[in-house]
Amino acid sequence: MADAGIAQSDVYDEEFFNNLQLSKTLIQRIRRKRDKQICKKWILKLCNLKSDDVVVKKNRNAFFKYMLNMLNKQAETDEQSPQYDNGDKKQDDTLIFTSKWSRDKRTYIACKPLPGEGALVYMAVSSDPSLGWDHP
Repeated sequence: MADAGIAQSDVYDEEFFNNLQLSKTLIQRIRRKRDKQICKKWILKLCNLKSDDVVVKKNRNAFFKYMLNMLNKQAETDEQSPQYDNGDKKQDDTLIFTSKWSRDKRTYIACKPLPGEGALVYMAVSSDPSLGWDHP
């Protein structure tokens, strides 16, 4: 009976190794650097989980399979959506809030950058500039 436990343990170790190889491919498909770092952190935790207990190995692999499914879904989403941010390039910290009125005072626009995420844009239009919304 002990040999069956050892053989099962070897199967779980081999499955874990195969999942580890698959995870390397999936992580490369993820766009955001922060998401990649989080994935690598969790995989490292799984690699550091040392146990000879078959149940521990089985649960480790079950979690890893779930994580790989989530990685695959995110990778597919990343591949199907356009990339608006600058990826792994350093963010430009000089971006600031900007607002502007049109010459006829009928249109107002304001932009605030959200580093790594995009921008928040507000625009207002009026047919009557005398409404006074430009007063502080």
